[in-house]
Amino acid sequence: MSETTASVESTIREALGVIRPDAMGIRGDADLAQEADLDSAEVMDLVMEIEDRLDLSIPVETMAQARTIDELCAGIVQLKHGTP
Repeated sequence: MSETTASVESTIREALGVIRPDAMGIRGDADLAQEADLDSAEVMDLVMEIEDRLDLSIPVETMAQARTIDELCAGIVQLKHGTP
């Protein structure tokens, strides 16, 4: 895991801790909506928290394709590196 990936994952977990503290320790491959028990409003709160912490805008497509922490992390790392 690269330093960037580790940093992004840590940021996602910290943001998740703000929204749903008991879900911070879920596996990276666990479904966020199911395992973290996030409703659609909490998912949007999570996105806003991550965007604020990383100072970037996460496209709707990235969120729609990311069902797990690992997938969300990969999508954000791609955004940070400017790759589609």
